[in-house]
Amino acid sequence: MDEYRDIENEFDKLERSLVKRKWKCMCPNCNEHAINSHLLQRNGILNHVAENGHLYEMRGQYVYNLRYTNVLMEPQKVGINHAISFPLFCGKHDSSLFRSIEGNHIDFDDYRTQLLFSYRSICSEIRKKQFNIERFRLLTENQDKFDVLLGTKLGICDLNTYKQLVEENLNESDQKFTFLHLTYPFLPVYASGVTSNYFIDEENNSYMEHIAIEPMLDSIFINIIPQHESLEIIIGYSNDHIHKNLLNYIKSWENLSWEKLQQQIWNLFEHSIETWGISPSFYDKMPQVWKYGYTSLNFNT
Repeated sequence: MDEYRDIENEFDKLERSLVKRKWKCMCPNCNEHAINSHLLQRNGILNHVAENGHLYEMRGQYVYNLRYTNVLMEPQKVGINHAISFPLFCGKHDSSLFRSIEGNHIDFDDYRTQLLFSYRSICSEIRKKQFNIERFRLLTENQDKFDVLLGTKLGICDLNTYKQLVEENLNESDQKFTFLHLTYPFLPVYASGVTSNYFIDEENNSYMEHIAIEPMLDSIFINIIPQHESLEIIIGYSNDHIHKNLLNYIKSWENLSWEKLQQQIWNLFEHSIETWGISPSFYDKMPQVWKYGYTSLNFNT
């Protein structure tokens, strides 16, 4: 029991150190320290979902609770100031670079707007993986730890390639990415992330074959952005990294019924990305059993 308590204390100290650490701004050639950057702005996006200044997001389980449950992540109530945020950019770049997507009148069909939302998603995934590498050092030395570390480092390499492609394209006139922008009726949900989990084909094992023969994974960047009366969805990919199942998956978001849209969003949240949130009243409608992380959510309101 004391040994377990020592492990808990080590993890708790590590988590506090990760938050307090001065992370470098992720913009190229910037040596300033990063501030806590919101992937989606508070005013004009998150405030459409927040209630009394709070939201529910998927967060890591407290180490102490892992003694009693196998659930690593669960929905937790957070203040809007801490919602969907990571230490990504310094104050100057967080303000100047993203000014065009931080107002009340965002042009979601604009290519640069779509690039900027995707850039934040990519940078947040890199930083999350950097956090995880620090966490892994407390794990027991074994093959599983080696595999997880290797996979995380390879993931960072892939994401850094996409990050560089976006940075280059922000300063060019040609379009190296393709984006699908969809508008649906309002739902009190939001998300921003990167995923490569959509093209697994269980019949021919195309996922493993793809990893074996390709230098990097084909990925999509997805942002689900609530507005006053609508839900704006932006899904993008690099024109140089395309997979047929990637294209099929993106197409599957088009022309959805109200019920199918909700199921599509939940499938994304459950299987593909971690950086998402919902309103407290919507959380209250969730089945109690799902709140412990091992069943499905019925989005019907």
